[in-house]
Amino acid sequence: MLVCKVCNNQNKDTDAFCLSCGKSTALFSEHVDDPPAPPPSAPVDVPEPEPEQDLIGRVRRAVGMDRPASDPATPATFSVPPTTVAEPPPKPPSSDMTTGRGDSVAPTDEPDRPSPKPYSPPIHTTVQPGDVRCPKCGAGNSPDRHFCQRCGTNLKLVAAVPVKVPWYRRLFPARSAPAAGIRPSSAPVERKWGGAAFRVIALGVVVVVVLAYAVVSPLRTRVNDSVGSLYATAHKHFFPTYTRIRPSDATASSAVSTHPARLTIDLITETYWAANTSTDKQLWVRLIFADPVDINTILITSGAGNDFATIGRPKDVKIVFSDKSSVTLTLKDDPNADSYDLGSLRHTTFVEIHILSVYPSAQSPDVAINEVEFLRIE
Repeated sequence: MLVCKVCNNQNKDTDAFCLSCGKSTALFSEHVDDPPAPPPSAPVDVPEPEPEQDLIGRVRRAVGMDRPASDPATPATFSVPPTTVAEPPPKPPSSDMTTGRGDSVAPTDEPDRPSPKPYSPPIHTTVQPGDVRCPKCGAGNSPDRHFCQRCGTNLKLVAAVPVKVPWYRRLFPARSAPAAGIRPSSAPVERKWGGAAFRVIALGVVVVVVLAYAVVSPLRTRVNDSVGSLYATAHKHFFPTYTRIRPSDATASSAVSTHPARLTIDLITETYWAANTSTDKQLWVRLIFADPVDINTILITSGAGNDFATIGRPKDVKIVFSDKSSVTLTLKDDPNADSYDLGSLRHTTFVEIHILSVYPSAQSPDVAINEVEFLRIE
């Protein structure tokens, strides 16, 4: 390990700078081997306890009366453990060395030994995604480091730049080599080109569709109509907001002189359009718009207003639009206005209502429509 001479912090051999003070380990650290494990301690001899004596025996021992009579008094001795005397280190040979025969030997000249080089731990400067790039030298560092492993710059005081993955690496990620021991050396390397090929094909399809939409006018119109229809359907179910659209004029195949076709768009409930079913077998009413409009719903009020039961009402009708499309509806026999969904009609200039059958009245052969209105979803 490396011990810093400034703060005495212990660093790994691979650290180029002290993790505590940021000093260079090559200049301000000393390489120290890990301390060896302590040797096992020698067993200690514990003296056996002497047998316990009674009171008289302890007194005799205290005054020295327990010694044998034949044993003369001897002075007390103390056992001193033997001490080992360290041998003096061998003296270096003098400049004038003599052999056993008394001949002098001249000292030999040894070659100069090179001075030891300072220890420089290896530095890994490969920048990986997620590393913190040093703004001073550009080396990559792990996010938990406080100092740059190459130049020692304090990464907490200087705004470090995180390493970003290039855009092309998001589309084509780099293939990482498998670790040693996972596969034999003769096994083929798996090529992960399937995902990249799929992304290239998908991108090409999107480009072709966008170009076709921009260049081909019929396709663009159809796509706009489909999207508008889907939007109108979703908006109608979740956030319905309607705008009334009024026709500018109205004509009919025939009409009673006092009840012309324009009375179907005057928004007055007491007036109505009426025609004789005995003289006109194919009755229709055309409602004309001043400008092309978008239509989603039609409101039809059948009958003659206050004289609802005295005049016949339309039952089955066929509604034809300016783009030649049509829809067949069965109207309710109700004096109130009823709404009918027409889908999403775009750029409509007129609408024709063809009467196919009627709710008859015994008092009159005529048929009447009170009001016709149109709504558009915003």
